[in-house]
Amino acid sequence: MSEKNPEFGTPQMSFATFLLRLIAGSVGGVLGSLVILLIFVLASSILDPLTAGTPLDSVSPIFIFILLIMIFLGSTIGNILSSWLLALTERGRYIRISSSIYQIFIINLIIFIILAPVYFLTSSLNLGITAYVVALHIVLSAQVSALILEIVSNPRHALVGVYGTTFSILLSTAALFILSGIVENPRILLFGALPIVWGSIAFVGGIFTILYGWVARTYDRDFLSSRTDYGDDYGKKEEVKIKKAKDEVGAEFLRHN
Repeated sequence: MSEKNPEFGTPQMSFATFLLRLIAGSVGGVLGSLVILLIFVLASSILDPLTAGTPLDSVSPIFIFILLIMIFLGSTIGNILSSWLLALTERGRYIRISSSIYQIFIINLIIFIILAPVYFLTSSLNLGITAYVVALHIVLSAQVSALILEIVSNPRHALVGVYGTTFSILLSTAALFILSGIVENPRILLFGALPIVWGSIAFVGGIFTILYGWVARTYDRDFLSSRTDYGDDYGKKEEVKIKKAKDEVGAEFLRHN
């Protein structure tokens, strides 16, 4: 394994930045939920089956269409705002914010297109299954958005973001399942999913960054840097440099002779 002396560029986070990160993620999720709430209020008569226990045979395709658009707009806006606000809390760490936002919008649009047939299919089978599709849509789009932010804006330590995002998604998914078993009103989950997921991404990601920075500085190894080599990759860069140097010396020798 390579990449010693990780002090330069090793992820570090102060407590103030951690709090700002937590607020940024939660605010972005709340704003996304407000979009969902606004559409829900405007189309409450159509979306009544979501909470009123309407028989399945009376659920119209318009209901699924409005539900799909509502989740798409709410999750996309929430994901973009949360990613943007998180990036603003650490401008030195996230360097390509505009490119990240562009990619986040594209992937959310792709997820929308892929899941659209699933919404209509599950609604014809069981409306309860559609609720799980909604949860999948919100969690998956948030996870992918957070990963894109880390990979595009923070390429050197993208793995730190990948680990933190993965742990946070596991935690938020468990929290949503627990809430679904405790709370009988699905509206609480519908409006609370985005703040829970993005709050978890901000919280767990911040904790993981702090712990990893401490470990890397303690052991003088940047374990999760993209420049760190493991296994068979270790030493290959040095071998290539040596071979290239020998070729260049040989070329210079032939030129001069």
